Amino acid sequence: MDQLDSLNKNTKKASCKRLVDDKSGLIVPYLWCKNDQDQEGISAAVQLTNNDYFDRVDVVCKNDGDRPLEMKIFFVHEAFSEVSASFYSPADSLIYLYGKNTISLLNGNDCASISIMERKHKKAVYELMENGQIIHSPLARGLVVCTTMYKLLVEPGVKMGVSNWIITGKNKE
Repeated sequence: MDQLDSLNKNTKKASCKRLVDDKSGLIVPYLWCKNDQDQEGISAAVQLTNNDYFDRVDVVCKNDGDRPLEMKIFFVHEAFSEVSASFYSPADSLIYLYGKNTISLLNGNDCASISIMERKHKKAVYELMENGQIIHSPLARGLVVCTTMYKLLVEPGVKMGVSNWIITGKNKE
């Protein structure tokens, strides 16, 4: 099956690097900064948790530099089986992914910017990430790519963390 593509880095404008190669839960985190020099003061740690029903990826970033740094963390989830419907519910702050016999709930944080796209438009996801942006698309079907973005302003010597998760079961409960 198609795996997540590597990002093409545009080092003149911005830099977006993959933080982990392990595809636990098929959620892959990326770190975006305005330029490569900004990344010199950043250390990032990734914690992966998964079991039969729950997958979670936590990213903790620390600014070891001497000035505040703006960064964005992107989490990308790529569905490898078709979904009959996927949509973002602002009331629940969740992405619902309805499969044949399962339902998955993704993310669940109203501080994030969220996008859902059909996988045939996957290239657009990475082009937007390279510019530190995200599109807001509420609905998609078939093979989908879900992107969650958090904006952080990390002061010198400060640690901040964000997480993304997916729960899969037979029904919403």
